[in-house]
Amino acid sequence: MTRKYKVGKSIKGLRKRQDLTQENMASDLHVSKQLVSHMENNRRTMSEELIKSSVSFYSDAAYGFEMARETARDYITPLTNGGKAVEWHRLALEEVFKREATEAINRFNEVSLVKPPQYVDEEEKSQIIEGIKELLDVQASINSFLVGLEQEYNVCVKDCMRSRLPEWKAKGLIV
Repeated sequence: MTRKYKVGKSIKGLRKRQDLTQENMASDLHVSKQLVSHMENNRRTMSEELIKSSVSFYSDAAYGFEMARETARDYITPLTNGGKAVEWHRLALEEVFKREATEAINRFNEVSLVKPPQYVDEEEKSQIIEGIKELLDVQASINSFLVGLEQEYNVCVKDCMRSRLPEWKAKGLIV
């Protein structure tokens, strides 16, 4: 079964950030302008194949993270720019990232992962769950910080990621 996704807000945001018309996007993705319009207005859904194609074509971290969240909803955190609690500016995003990372580190300083999981009691498991929640807060703040840096400094997160992969492989961090 092919899943379909309503991604109108993400398409609209990408077009605005990249200064694209619906015609430009249609040409880039080899689809009709009408399809772009319908997807942008959530009258039509976007296939996973078209999502992959669009993420590959455009260098836009916000769009990439939004599409990753759409396709893997329960494993990718939303960007923090949708709320009123954080100003969308590099300094504010940096501050949120530092605060969230510090809270996660502090949480894991209080939790011992030395004990094998089968011997962990309910209180220790509860602390681990709270630690996971803190890590998810960090993930949301990191992704938002990356988007903010890309937008404000006109750098490409996708290119930075590609340049890191060989180093991670060389260190044995990934296969």
